[in-house]
Amino acid sequence: MKRPKRLKQGDRVGVVAPAGPVDPENLEKGLRTLKRMKFLPVVAKHVLARDRCLAGTDEQRTQDLNDLFGDKNIKGIFCARGGYGSNRVLSGLDPSVIRRNPKVFVGSSDITLLLLFLVQECSLVAFHGPMVAGNFGRYPMPKSKRQFCEILLGKKAGKRLTAKGARVFNPGIAEGKMTGGCLTLLCRSLGTPWEIKTRNRILLIEDVNEPLYKIDGMLWHLKQAGKFKGIRGVVFGEMVNCQPSKKAGGSFKEILRDVFADSSFPILTNFPAGHGREMLTLPMGVEARLDTKSKSLEFENCGVL
Repeated sequence: MKRPKRLKQGDRVGVVAPAGPVDPENLEKGLRTLKRMKFLPVVAKHVLARDRCLAGTDEQRTQDLNDLFGDKNIKGIFCARGGYGSNRVLSGLDPSVIRRNPKVFVGSSDITLLLLFLVQECSLVAFHGPMVAGNFGRYPMPKSKRQFCEILLGKKAGKRLTAKGARVFNPGIAEGKMTGGCLTLLCRSLGTPWEIKTRNRILLIEDVNEPLYKIDGMLWHLKQAGKFKGIRGVVFGEMVNCQPSKKAGGSFKEILRDVFADSSFPILTNFPAGHGREMLTLPMGVEARLDTKSKSLEFENCGVL
């Protein structure tokens, strides 16, 4: 697995919108945050474009990604937001260009598919973390901002993550490479060339604004696709606003009891690595140690050189 070079203060970083349209005000707020971090943001050509529910046409969004990866002066790429549309650009990306120009890439939510592509197809460590407009442009996120800088700058403090508010569903310790992301997108990867690989890995699962019956269906989809076989452990994000419908009732914990009734691997829930007001940055493809007793995830390295 290839690690990109660590970022430095003063580095030029590209801001790209591979999925949904971007709110200009939130983008400006997020860009100010990057500048306070001492990065020099370079906004891709089509970030504020719009084509229905997308941030520009597939060709425009694909071009922005390929241009930023190919630009030697750009040291990192930060996604503006998620939404929908990353699946439509994957076939237009050039893995050979990406492999020749490994650089820090950060995103989450719909960007999950891009992270899987980079890790599995390009053998490049990629980062599941906050986005410029979608997160930094909306919330203060003091803890997340600090850890974001620490891990991308290669500081050791950024690779050990502890969450006192996390909950233990299955106790234990697990070690394996980190993978995963938004549950909806993990299911969307099934049957594609970029289908998620979970064997011997620790799996992150998070989502937002989905009724519990849909969460139940998607977890059963992953289970029936064999994605929990040979897995080392699972970390659930906060599952923001994933509530039972008025008629159905039930709880998230009951769903976990059903889906993981025959599972003994460690499972931690409510970890701040999703759509919450704090969102820690995780290096995907890097060896990690999950310890439910200390409610921690510790990575072998920061994911950068």
